[in-house]
Amino acid sequence: MADKKPAAAPAADAPAKPKLPIVPIVGAAVLSAVLVGGIMFFMMPKAAHAPAEGEAAAAAEGEEGEGEGEAAAPKEEARYVEIKGPLIVNLTGGNAKYLQIEVQMATRTEPGQKAIETHMPAIRSALLMLFRTTTAADLDQPDAMPKLQAKALEEANRVLEEQTGKKKVVDQLLFTSFVTQ
Repeated sequence: MADKKPAAAPAADAPAKPKLPIVPIVGAAVLSAVLVGGIMFFMMPKAAHAPAEGEAAAAAEGEEGEGEGEAAAPKEEARYVEIKGPLIVNLTGGNAKYLQIEVQMATRTEPGQKAIETHMPAIRSALLMLFRTTTAADLDQPDAMPKLQAKALEEANRVLEEQTGKKKVVDQLLFTSFVTQ
């Protein structure tokens, strides 16, 4: 008779397939998710301080006293309108001969922005005339820029009041470049 080999039975001596260590892999994934979440939490910009209930009530009372019983609307974002091109004028007296200024105006309303854009030639002309009256000696003063900026703001609002009938359309007038030569 022929030798029959017994069917192959799993050998007890054969090495077992290595199993992936599930617990360390899952633990590492959870740990990395927590670290990323923590980093994102601390790196995000902070929200503005919301007033507490008592502060909100006090602010509402203050607004009622000022606004004839109407709750004042929250302040809108500033809208900047640039006067295209620099304003260049000749100066009289002193060493400086030219003044070159670049100007932007800020308003808080869309109608204000449209009024500034519509009447830009008149504003530009008025500002050129104002800057033309400035002397080199005026610019040598330490507070020359803030004074000139305040006068320019008044002049821009004067022109807009004449054109539209509305007061204080321009909230702020900024010099973005100021060169004397």
